[in-house]
Amino acid sequence: MKIILPFVAIFILISHLCSAQKDSSIIYISRDGKETIKDSAFMYEIVYKKGDLWHGKTYFIKTKSLQSEGDYTDMTRKIPTGTFNNFEEDGTLFSTASYDNGKTKEITFYYKNGNKKSYVAYSNDDISVQKGWDEKGKEIPGYIVQREARFKGGAAAWIKYLQKNLNTNVPTDAGAPAGEYIVEVEFLVNKEGFISNVKAISVPPKCKPCAAEAVSVIMNGPNWEPAIQNNQPVNYRQIQMVTFQVTEKGKKRG
Repeated sequence: MKIILPFVAIFILISHLCSAQKDSSIIYISRDGKETIKDSAFMYEIVYKKGDLWHGKTYFIKTKSLQSEGDYTDMTRKIPTGTFNNFEEDGTLFSTASYDNGKTKEITFYYKNGNKKSYVAYSNDDISVQKGWDEKGKEIPGYIVQREARFKGGAAAWIKYLQKNLNTNVPTDAGAPAGEYIVEVEFLVNKEGFISNVKAISVPPKCKPCAAEAVSVIMNGPNWEPAIQNNQPVNYRQIQMVTFQVTEKGKKRG
């Protein structure tokens, strides 16, 4: 019964939505937010047509409680629009987020007592405002709501590190013609800044050896500064570009 009843409840809900809205789907989601199969899902989302938009309601698998609710421009769920409400498993409001055609405009986080914890606003994909408060409502100076993981010393230090450690001969040794070769490398930066699970997720077809070199230069590099969320370091899945260039005369630079 523990297996059958949830399935029946979901089936009845989907059947109702199909008859009322004609279009609906159910998507299973892993703990890291990626689509997966039912047996390994942490959450599931039911998406159905609602006027000109697609309405999504995400539930925790274990408790069947609501995790998130909001609208998308189409069934692919790639472009959120309007306001999304996000909840903890115990039902308390965790955050509200506002989107404009897929772009995040602002996010507000809450304490369990309902008071605001923090607020962040974006302009042209950059943070324009961020601030936070304690549980009694007093503003905390210098509060960082969100900051992605970053190479210590910033962009200038990253370039200097590549110039010293990246083997820029790789594309010409592989017979790649003149051009630019970009490798996207994904890796996990934990709360202490240690790097793990390094892998190339986008490899230039004309320079496959570039992927191994890009992975190596990150894997064997220094620790990064961890990402920050609500003034605390958090684990973060980073995507970093590593660029190789070959000039017409065969001169290489990274």
